[in-house]
Amino acid sequence: MGRQIIYDARFDRAVDELGGYRSIDRAIDTVMEALYRNPFGFKKFENDYISFRYAITKRVDEIPPLVIIFVIGENGDVTLEHIEEGPE
Repeated sequence: MGRQIIYDARFDRAVDELGGYRSIDRAIDTVMEALYRNPFGFKKFENDYISFRYAITKRVDEIPPLVIIFVIGENGDVTLEHIEEGPE
């Protein structure tokens, strides 16, 4: 059995605020494929209190750049925790 990608409720709420999955699918498709292959290849932010990895997409037509925050569990599963509009 391979790696699973888990959508945290916070991630789902943030997607709703961006207009729903249909409105951002084209922008995050490539990121999702890369998360299945090698989530450890993404940049990591870490300090004494928190640790997470993130991906930043480019603008796709009317979809702004997006920042996707996720964590990798001990079993290798990826939990998507947050998504928001990123810098242009």
